[in-house]
Amino acid sequence: MKSFYMICTRDTVGSNASFHCKDGKGYATDIDKAHVYTLEEAQRAWECGRSIDQPVSKFWVDALADYHVDCQYIPRETVIQEGCTNYVSYVKGDWDGNDVYWLTEGHKPVTNFSFAKQFHEADLSMDNIVWLPFDIADAQKRRTFCLSSFKARTMVQSAGLRIPEWLKKQRRRKGSSGKTRWNCPCCGKISWQYDPYTFSGCLDIYCREYIGN
Repeated sequence: MKSFYMICTRDTVGSNASFHCKDGKGYATDIDKAHVYTLEEAQRAWECGRSIDQPVSKFWVDALADYHVDCQYIPRETVIQEGCTNYVSYVKGDWDGNDVYWLTEGHKPVTNFSFAKQFHEADLSMDNIVWLPFDIADAQKRRTFCLSSFKARTMVQSAGLRIPEWLKKQRRRKGSSGKTRWNCPCCGKISWQYDPYTFSGCLDIYCREYIGN
């Protein structure tokens, strides 16, 4: 049986999509808190929903999910535990929304906790790096979905959903520009673009998704 989640594009946090939670309890970037819809329920909710509500295939969200860690739920300063031989480390003061960037093996820091390098001991000589026992960070990881990975044709139409008539009419009323409204998956700012399926880039020069990069 096909299953779906519902994204709220208004509540994007950093690059993470926000989902309608179980039992209508707000929105969350944690996929495991998301309400799961059947095909019929997702279609009905879309028909009665808002322009900021976007159903998406559960299969594709789960397949493309990354583990991120919110800075609000882990220590902001280095923690050294006696006898600990398994540490991870993140960049202090740098976030994607609320998610921290982890040091990796030979590559630049990333938010995906699955790629965090594990160290036998903390290297306290490194500047602006917070060290934590692996277990502390691992306990706070959650599954997230990057909004820029959303592909309507694959994750919506090909999954069996039909675009509601009201939404088709709304898109036609946009006039001669033919542009579609997006929220930047990095900073959340509104961006208008011609491609309705793939985010083309942000107009804010201070954003990582800046179209000029």
